[in-house]
Amino acid sequence: MDATLLVFLYIALGACTILMIVAAVVLIRAGSDVERITKTVESMQRDVHQMKEQALPVLAKTSEALDRANTSLRKLEEQVNTLGGGVRNIAAIADDVRELEQSLIARVRPALEDLASLVTGVARGVTAFARKLTN
Repeated sequence: MDATLLVFLYIALGACTILMIVAAVVLIRAGSDVERITKTVESMQRDVHQMKEQALPVLAKTSEALDRANTSLRKLEEQVNTLGGGVRNIAAIADDVRELEQSLIARVRPALEDLASLVTGVARGVTAFARKLTN
């Protein structure tokens, strides 16, 4: 074999050796990175599981509170409807009282006006009689 060919062969073998060493180092580091990633993912999984366990009672209590609030709102709505019916009844009574007042005024006003005229006339007559007596 030619000496030049042997030199190139040794250089190629050296390059392949260096390539294999670099590949081995990369694989070793990648293996340790994969271990760290695996540990991190497992830790995250535990944390998520713990959060889920802690959140379940909170969600149950929140659900109970929302159910109670919903029941209270329904009862409040019923009470408001009842109160609205009472207000409508009171408004009807007020309208009836107003009609009664107007009816009474319509019946009593002429009599009161007549009585006022009579009292005014009597007062004028008494005043005129008293003046005549004093003169």
